[in-house]
Amino acid sequence: MSETFLKVKENKDLIRSADSKAILNTNLKELNKYRQEREEKLKLKRLSEDSEKMKSDIEEIKSLIKQLIGQK
Repeated sequence: MSETFLKVKENKDLIRSADSKAILNTNLKELNKYRQEREEKLKLKRLSEDSEKMKSDIEEIKSLIKQLIGQK
């Protein structure tokens, strides 16, 4: 079974699957650029989340140290 693709009028780099109606990008350069940008955004998000977790952990450690010092 061969899948049929239709051109998207508004954009020469896009095609639509006649079977699934999915739109596919045929411009590999732009697609790879998009994927790289998406990966960079995910890395930044993870770094930000890690940074916030570390801040929280440091505050907890400081609080525990203050409690230990106060007990003596």
